[in-house]
Amino acid sequence: MDIILLGLNILIIGGDRREIELYLHLKKTGANVHLYGFERYPDLENIYVSDNLIESIKLSQVIITPLMGIDSNGEVYTPYAKDKVFINDPKILKAINPKTLFIAGHIWPALKEILIQNNVLVCETREMDEISVPGAIPTAEGAIQVAMENTDKTIHNSKVLVFGFGRCGSILAHTLKALGAEVAVAVRRKKVLSWIEAYKMKPIPLNLIAEEVAKFDIIFNTIPALVIDAEVLYRIKKSTLILDIATSPGGVDFAAAERLNIKAIPLPGLPGKVAPKTAADILCKVYPDIIVSSMKRGEKFEPSRD
Repeated sequence: MDIILLGLNILIIGGDRREIELYLHLKKTGANVHLYGFERYPDLENIYVSDNLIESIKLSQVIITPLMGIDSNGEVYTPYAKDKVFINDPKILKAINPKTLFIAGHIWPALKEILIQNNVLVCETREMDEISVPGAIPTAEGAIQVAMENTDKTIHNSKVLVFGFGRCGSILAHTLKALGAEVAVAVRRKKVLSWIEAYKMKPIPLNLIAEEVAKFDIIFNTIPALVIDAEVLYRIKKSTLILDIATSPGGVDFAAAERLNIKAIPLPGLPGKVAPKTAADILCKVYPDIIVSSMKRGEKFEPSRD
């Protein structure tokens, strides 16, 4: 047990089983941990769920929101809550004390700036290598599982296209290739195209993708920007399956896909659905270290003077 966490007041707002596991882990450190937004979670034995968000925020030295991030509307990912939670609600922002450590997977820049101006210590975690790299493995496995459940062909010998070759895209492409798929990868940077070719996959410049998309049975997107738009979708085979595993806002025009009768499936929060224990273990390893590091730097909680 790290003495720095003993008695620390931590609030976890929203999330899925990953955050439940994190709650249980932090409790073992001796911290006072509360949850909000889990009223509909199926198993709440030995778990305390707060019914007063504002008061819980005022008491908290650390606030943790889901790895999924906070969207452009300020909404927190709360699949088990009875009501939606918006961090940009003025009452909520006012309740967050100065020097509170606010941990989130991602925060939209405008909201992040407000928090910083209010002297809140913001830590975004989604792009941290110690989270994103191991997290890419259950994401890739889960995406392939969904693909297998929604096609009538094996991955082996299927023609597969992956948009993006970052942490998740590269692990996904390598896994698909190991399963015997014919893998192509679409990216923008020329340097990355060379690496893709070196790995015996087909490199496709992103600006030429419309000329290539008709060749594929399954398409995976990992780029969080609109890359599979109506123009691209118009050229895709009706039988092609599209899976979007990119972080918000995603990269597929789902309305256009529906109009064209193309099956496109968004897969937000995939690790928490297909491998919640593995995904939770990553947070349980990293988040206590983030909190301890913050406290050791002298970033101490200052209670509200209101």
